[in-house]
Amino acid sequence: MRNANQDVKTIYRKDYVAPGYWVDTVEMGFDLDPQRTHVATRLTMRRNQESAEKDLVLFGEDIQLHQLRMNGVDLKKSAYRRDKEKLVIPNAPDTIVLEIETSIAADKNTTMSGLYVSNGNFFTQCEAEGFRKITYFPDRPDVMASYTVMLRADKQAYPVLLSNGNLIEQGDLGDGRHYAKWEDPFKKPSYLFALVAGKLVCQEEKYKLKSGRKVLLQVWVEEGNLDKTQHAMDSLKNSIRWDEERFGLELDLDRFMIVATSDFNMG
Repeated sequence: MRNANQDVKTIYRKDYVAPGYWVDTVEMGFDLDPQRTHVATRLTMRRNQESAEKDLVLFGEDIQLHQLRMNGVDLKKSAYRRDKEKLVIPNAPDTIVLEIETSIAADKNTTMSGLYVSNGNFFTQCEAEGFRKITYFPDRPDVMASYTVMLRADKQAYPVLLSNGNLIEQGDLGDGRHYAKWEDPFKKPSYLFALVAGKLVCQEEKYKLKSGRKVLLQVWVEEGNLDKTQHAMDSLKNSIRWDEERFGLELDLDRFMIVATSDFNMG
């Protein structure tokens, strides 16, 4: 198994350069298949007026690029530069809607970084630079965006489809597959992106915040581990209560999920 930390380069604060573009929204669609997961991404971007960078620089590793469209126009290979680590569009416009189609062989991803399959389930590990193994993106912690994610998969093999934020829609597709649509309206860096799909069970509770608003708390685990979730649930409720009492901060999402399995390589 390859180590995700192999050949890691040290990045120094003194070398910091602001990104050339900000990303406002990220829309992603996943057709989950272990051998070939198709990913469609739509980014709304704008130039960082405080940056001298004129090119749009996106990071991407170990993924297949199938289509690249900017502001509704398909880009020919001559319109950009691409190597094993980056995709660069020279002299890009100030405002951009970028559509990217990629695919991933998640079952062959042994780095356990990006999107991978373990024991029949899909997982992601995007911290610190794993998101670039899913799609081309300015994968750095100072680029923050809101995310909307559509997951589609075989219902029998992957009955649970999870991602960041709130579940806003789910249903059957009529061909043995189903979908779930997640929305995280609060901007976050790409290393916090999460996707889990597979056979999991959960303990859940409705929790009443100080304002009176009720939220859903869930702890997802593999079958056989449900009796081990109470401590995690109690700790989660204590943390939410402490944030309210100590800082006056209320949980902003409608649900909060913890996923605890033996297949995460971090945390």
